[in-house]
Amino acid sequence: MTDQTTVPPDGSAYAPELRRRAGHLVELAAAIERSLVMTLADDGEQAPSGPEGRMCRALLERNLHQLHRAADDLRSTALRFRTRADELDAAVGSAA
Repeated sequence: MTDQTTVPPDGSAYAPELRRRAGHLVELAAAIERSLVMTLADDGEQAPSGPEGRMCRALLERNLHQLHRAADDLRSTALRFRTRADELDAAVGSAA
């Protein structure tokens, strides 16, 4: 038997929340990519020279790559949320 306190009778009640969360994730991904830290790798004349400078540059580039991947992961999760919301709406629509 299903516990009605945790599962609403109308599955589409989750769909708007999933879409809201998806929108928030997309906004967060865009904010990450607009942040000032994303422009640091372009500032070549400020970079220190020598082995330490190259190591710092490599570390910065790796961290920037990780930030780009995190933003992509947020957008991917948002897409899954929207897809699930569509599935819930379709299930409710076919049951009606």
